[in-house]
Amino acid sequence: MRAAAPYRDLCARGAAFLRRFARDSDGSSVVEFALLAPIMLMITLATFDLGNSVSDRMAMDAALRNGLQVAMSTGSVDATLSMMQTTAEAELGADQASFQVSRICTCGTVYDSQVACDTICTGSSPSTSVFMELAGSYDHSGWILPDITLNPTVFLRQR
Repeated sequence: MRAAAPYRDLCARGAAFLRRFARDSDGSSVVEFALLAPIMLMITLATFDLGNSVSDRMAMDAALRNGLQVAMSTGSVDATLSMMQTTAEAELGADQASFQVSRICTCGTVYDSQVACDTICTGSSPSTSVFMELAGSYDHSGWILPDITLNPTVFLRQR
């Protein structure tokens, strides 16, 4: 029986150690921080990434608005395209965005079928409607969020 006593003593000391360890909360905040820090970091980076994509979209919209102002005042396709490219280069960097400006003529709204601009319309819309379509494209590459292509488009009715 004497041989079993050291093992019993060892088990009692081990159980006492486990009880003390379970009651001790000295390192619990470090463990909680270690578990939550990567999640908080990913949320922070995703928020930053989303903010960058919104900023890029606003830069594209600003380029189209500036082009729209030039199109309203001059009606020139080349001047409009030049203004949009200049604005985008200042906001997004050189050669990051592409733009197209086209003149569309219809007998009615912009969504009706296109006709030649010298066509004389008949029926309910006797005059030819002339629109300018300003379109842009920018490939936004995100860090965490997937890559997206921004394609804003605006129409200007000239007559």
